[in-house]
Amino acid sequence: MGFRADIENISKDALEYLKRGIDGCKLSLIENLSLLFGDIICFFVLSMLLFVAYLALMVAIVIMLLPVIGLPLAIVAVALLLFITAMVLYVLREHLFADRMVKRFAKMFFEEKGDEK
Repeated sequence: MGFRADIENISKDALEYLKRGIDGCKLSLIENLSLLFGDIICFFVLSMLLFVAYLALMVAIVIMLLPVIGLPLAIVAVALLLFITAMVLYVLREHLFADRMVKRFAKMFFEEKGDEK
C-alpha cells in the first residue's frame, strides 16, 4: 500500500505543479496583454491629440494665406501639405507602427521573466 500512496502523492503533486504553471502562464499573458492594450490606447490618444493640433495648424495656415493668395490657392496649399504628410507617413509606416507591435509581441511570447533588462 505504500507504493500506491507514493504514486498518488506524486500524481497529486504533479497535477498541482501543472495547475500552478498554467496559472503563471495566464497571469503572464494577462500582464502582457494589458501592457499591449495600454500601448494601443496611448497610441490612439496621442494620435488624436496630434491630429487636432495638425488640424489647428492647417486652419491657421489657411487663415494666414487667405489675404495673400486667396481662398482657393490657400486650400490647395494646405491640401498639398496634407498630401506630403500622408506620403511621409506611408513611407515610414513600418517603422512607426509595425516595429513596435512586433517588438511587443516578441517580448510577450519569447522572453522569460529573468531576461528583462
